[in-house]
Amino acid sequence: MESNIDDFIQPEGWLEWNGDFALKTLYYAEFNNEGAGSNTSGRVKWPGYRVINMEEALKFSIGPFLQGESWLKNPDVPVRFGMYT
Repeated sequence: MESNIDDFIQPEGWLEWNGDFALKTLYYAEFNNEGAGSNTSGRVKWPGYRVINMEEALKFSIGPFLQGESWLKNPDVPVRFGMYT
């Protein structure tokens, strides 16, 4: 999410772990990436891969997903609990 993905990432974006193991049950998502390798038009066509919107992405940010506000209290550690965009 919101990462710079360079051109060394192949268009498929993902590889199988072990043949077709877990391809029907995985959840891989991308949101608002940029860079030469971020184009998702050639990504894998697995049922669990998707490009998500901001509402869905926010669920996986440091605040809601890791409850970061409750344990990241050091003022010297830069952290963003939501998204940049």
